[in-house]
Amino acid sequence: MKKIIWLLAPVLLLLLFYSFSDNETDENYLSVVEKEISNRHKYLTFNEASPFKQFNVLYQKPSYYPIDKKYKVNASVERIKERQIIVLNASNGEPERYQKFAWLKFSLDGQLFRLLVLKPVGFGADKTLFCGFADDTSGKGSYGGGRYLDVTIGKSNKTSLDFNLAYNPYCAYIDEYICPLPPPENILAIAIEAGERVYKIE
Repeated sequence: MKKIIWLLAPVLLLLLFYSFSDNETDENYLSVVEKEISNRHKYLTFNEASPFKQFNVLYQKPSYYPIDKKYKVNASVERIKERQIIVLNASNGEPERYQKFAWLKFSLDGQLFRLLVLKPVGFGADKTLFCGFADDTSGKGSYGGGRYLDVTIGKSNKTSLDFNLAYNPYCAYIDEYICPLPPPENILAIAIEAGERVYKIE
């Protein structure tokens, strides 16, 4: 019996170690996301480029869904080699042209999804990648016009998506602001209960 206990001891210690490591990792992750959200609050409050500053509107802090690590997912990158142009409607009804850049394929709650990443085209266009999406919370718990994700695509065929950092476009705060709506391909048949909620001024 003593021999069995001694044999099991290293296994139990190993399990205990990984248990504490996971908890520490979760705490670190929570801290990172909270810091990112805090930085966004500071930007919207104080930066001259903030829509609240531009339109001289009183800033009220947006609310977020509880941070849930399951909404940080790994995605495979499928680059679109052929030049394909897509036209998106903006919040003012005007069309905006983008080039299809890549598909991001990921799994969430046992289901497979993909998001289309776009690149603005035209003279003077910002070359920042655009990834807007809508889901089953849109128009309910989150902004009806969809939300945005900042996406980084390097040389690797993999990247990560963190829906806890999904944020509202500026037109969710200020009616006068113009922003593109998500493409039809990015309407996800799932409730993404993560990231920024609908913005309400009381």
